[in-house]
Amino acid sequence: MALRGQFGQQGRAGPFDPDTLVRQRPVPRDLKKAIGYIRDHLSGKMSIADLVAHCGVSERTLRKHFRKFMAVSPLKCWRQLRLAAARSCLLEGSNKTSITEVATRFGFSHFSRFAQDYRHHFGETPSSTLQRSRISGHERSSRPRNDDAGAVSVAPNGSRDRPSIAVLPLQNSAADPDCRAFGEYLADGMATALCRVRSLAIIVPKPSRFRLTDPRQCAPDVGARYLLAGRIAQAGNRLRVIIRLLDAETDAQVWGDSYDGEIKNLFGLADRITESVMRAILPQIRGSEIERARRKRPEDLAAYGLTMRAFAFVFASNPAAAKHALDLLYRAIEIEPDYAPATSLAAWCHAQLVLYNGTPSPAEDRKYALLLSERAGILDPDDPLVLTARCAVHTMAGQLDHARALISRTLELDPTLIWSWERSGWLNAYSGNAETAIRDFEQATKLDPRRPNANRLTGLGCAYFDAGRYEEAARWKRMALRDDPGTAWINRSLSVSYARLGDRLAALESIEALRRYSPDLTINKIVASLPFTQDFLNRVAEGLDDLGLSP
Repeated sequence: MALRGQFGQQGRAGPFDPDTLVRQRPVPRDLKKAIGYIRDHLSGKMSIADLVAHCGVSERTLRKHFRKFMAVSPLKCWRQLRLAAARSCLLEGSNKTSITEVATRFGFSHFSRFAQDYRHHFGETPSSTLQRSRISGHERSSRPRNDDAGAVSVAPNGSRDRPSIAVLPLQNSAADPDCRAFGEYLADGMATALCRVRSLAIIVPKPSRFRLTDPRQCAPDVGARYLLAGRIAQAGNRLRVIIRLLDAETDAQVWGDSYDGEIKNLFGLADRITESVMRAILPQIRGSEIERARRKRPEDLAAYGLTMRAFAFVFASNPAAAKHALDLLYRAIEIEPDYAPATSLAAWCHAQLVLYNGTPSPAEDRKYALLLSERAGILDPDDPLVLTARCAVHTMAGQLDHARALISRTLELDPTLIWSWERSGWLNAYSGNAETAIRDFEQATKLDPRRPNANRLTGLGCAYFDAGRYEEAARWKRMALRDDPGTAWINRSLSVSYARLGDRLAALESIEALRRYSPDLTINKIVASLPFTQDFLNRVAEGLDDLGLSP
């Protein structure tokens, strides 16, 4: 990818000390102001002089900050975002959409040059994009829409492209007046709780607009991607509440559950339902968004869709998957240079290559990880996903105090984010706080009880290893390997766990699996890649040496 090449050239061009960069915590406010100004002028005129005047710094300083943190010049960033906006309109186009109108809307007056730049950037002509959009639009459901199919609007950036969910009024057949009011109270409570989640856009339609028995008939009027609907029934002194999450596009039920409670404790029932909904639907929506992106061809995806498509690879916890995710994430960043989630996840993928001994140049990948983390923090300092990815990166770099501040802020903003509890668990495991780490991983499992992933299982194994409970450590790490055989790096400490338990045959088999994973792996490389306590590392090094791994 061209962007990776720019990072590589920057790293080789001169001295770059990521530790100094992180300690100084530079926050170029002019860069943040410039990006906001660019976003506000995607459909208008803008010059570098306008940008400099708005930001209040010299042109040289502004260009320097763009090159350092965005890897592009200010005007190139503006042009890339305008091209991405035009593409978004064409991808959503219909028979009424005009390429000339779209190009003009985003300031491209030279149409042949627009077509040339578009093809260079996206690998196809604007007409090819629009034609494919018209075909797919014809094949989609003929459900009526209340928007103007020919309208041209500014394409959303990452923060505005988050999935939308409409909290519909609950259908209520209860006879008790208090129970009838309970339905409106419960819907308001769920909507209020969901509004605190920055990754969702919440829509609360007026109850008077809906008298339909099937909530899916409301989808065209609401304009949301997901519908949270429910039904309340009364039987004597008890209520039953059924809540469903529906995909408005496919009519599929994404999630559902039922709750029973006594009329005399309606507030307690409402709190229990709201907590359960918050815990359950966020992972379901994330999974649905990933599947939605997988159903589309890569050429039909914008930065958000490419990032969703990369998620499964980001969390696979092995170097091959991390490299595949980087290809998707760098493409997303090329389309939208200011898209913080893609930037932060790319940083974490570089960090994984270091942690899992999956790169011949760990120092370079460490640099890229830290630089991308800083960029993501500038682009969006309060996104819980971005904060969590950045915590993971700085944990990899051994900057545990900085990582702890990031994860504390994350859990303050969104205590339901499963990955945040996992990263908090890893941070405590690395810090030698084994029991706290175990509690954090257990909290992640409580939020997502369906099946713990390999990374969480490995974290539990490492925490038990640190506590000297080697039987438990081996058990959890075996489970992780069964869940994902690609995480063979687990054998670095699994083999030592077997050795500590006196099972030398299993220890030697584990070492052989580690050698197959990385034939040139040495004890020094392993120890250098892990940010655990010195006691943990000493035990690993001693065990690997006893099992015959090269120093």
